[in-house]
Amino acid sequence: MMTDLTGKVAIVTGASREIGAAMAEALAGAGAAVLVAHYGEPTLAEAVVARITAAGGRALAYDADLTSVAANQAMVARAVAEFGRLDILAANAGITMFRPLLETDEATWDALFGLNVKGAFFGAQAAARQMIAQDAGGRIVFSSSVTGVQAVAGLSAYGITKAALRHMARTLGPELGRHGITVNALGIGATLNARNLANDPDYAAHWASVMPTGRALQPTDLAAALLFLASPAAAMITGQTIVIDGGWTALSPTP
Repeated sequence: MMTDLTGKVAIVTGASREIGAAMAEALAGAGAAVLVAHYGEPTLAEAVVARITAAGGRALAYDADLTSVAANQAMVARAVAEFGRLDILAANAGITMFRPLLETDEATWDALFGLNVKGAFFGAQAAARQMIAQDAGGRIVFSSSVTGVQAVAGLSAYGITKAALRHMARTLGPELGRHGITVNALGIGATLNARNLANDPDYAAHWASVMPTGRALQPTDLAAALLFLASPAAAMITGQTIVIDGGWTALSPTP
């Protein structure tokens, strides 16, 4: 059955490229109006908006530094001003920094937690306040990672932020459940994107060799999972992290 989000309004953060862009386009394709939130990438964000509008959808690009509480509040206000309401927040914005423990400095820690954790938490807070005021429920989904489930060398601080997002979903889900708002997270596995391919041009082949399903993820795999959690079919799923990793965490081999 096709997901129908006609009349719904969504915000997707980190939506100017790859995973976030795929999420924004999937939600728009199901009928939602989408605020395509980004930070300093207007050309990429406008390209996402152009693809959505060319397909008959509604979207608006919005630039915001979500390490600021006020910026998260303003983002929600902008979505409501443009589209009239807010039903879905996909808190996907985040940064990755590869640092061994002994080389992790305060600036790295603060940057990771400032966006990955603080930004997601206060984005959820601003979204929840709007959803409660509407009294029509809602969906909040965080982009966590398999590094928040399994230890990965060189990603200790980053992995801690992603584990925090898993627990954020677990604690906020029960708190917001009485308002009809579900809160979940996606445990994102090895995914083909520009950063990973820049680090390893053979990323797809290397990860295909250790993934039980025989391939790395595509951004559309994650968008499909988000679409399910945003749908009426997921009304009774909250406080959970759905791991989308092709079975990798069952064994966790590294290429």
